[in-house]
Amino acid sequence: MKHLVTIAALAAVLAPPLARADQRYYGETYNASIAPKGALDVELWSTLYQPKSGHGPQSWVHQLELETGLTDHWDIALYNIFRYEQGDTTRYQATQVESRYRLSDPGEWFVDPVLYLELRKEWIEDKPWAVEEKLILGKDIDRLNLSVNLTAEQEFIPDGGGQELEYGYAAGASWELLPWLRAGGEAFGSWRHSTAEDHTASQHYAGPAISLAVARSWLVLAAGFGLTDESDKLRARAILAFQF
Repeated sequence: MKHLVTIAALAAVLAPPLARADQRYYGETYNASIAPKGALDVELWSTLYQPKSGHGPQSWVHQLELETGLTDHWDIALYNIFRYEQGDTTRYQATQVESRYRLSDPGEWFVDPVLYLELRKEWIEDKPWAVEEKLILGKDIDRLNLSVNLTAEQEFIPDGGGQELEYGYAAGASWELLPWLRAGGEAFGSWRHSTAEDHTASQHYAGPAISLAVARSWLVLAAGFGLTDESDKLRARAILAFQF
């Protein structure tokens, strides 16, 4: 867990006044916000995957995200993703591009909807491009935030290998304890189906999430504990972001 401690220490040296416009509240669940127009966001992600005993090595995935708002309703981001498995070396895993489009201004509708599109290319196993679509719904009620995500992903395997289809969800609730501190929890999971093998696997998790706003930066610390036999024992994530 030294990676999480390092990220938390970096944020702790800054004084805590104002929250970021696109501050995230959860590790897996997106709340309905986008990057401000013209801003450059730099986000550092670290995710720990701790499988159950006998189900493979522990691994870390680190992401460097560069994100900017193109308009008041539309942003785009580039991810560079690195993977480290215990006992192995760190390798460049994937390149990812995502874009979000906000359908309304915050609070204009009963819920705040955001559309999300992601393109991803895996390099370690030379997989084809994967496409993911996400519907992000959020609702702020005074200091309470409620967020729900619905996800679909398609991965097309070459040479007649069929498709890998994944459907997922994430839902979170959090409460603003202080202007710079928000605490809550989330549940998330997925069903992955291989058309070639006609097999479906599901993983489901639940756990706490803490979000801190620090001047022109924010930090999220979150953990999800596995709820099914096919789930990892633990998934823990830290996201540290700076706006320029």
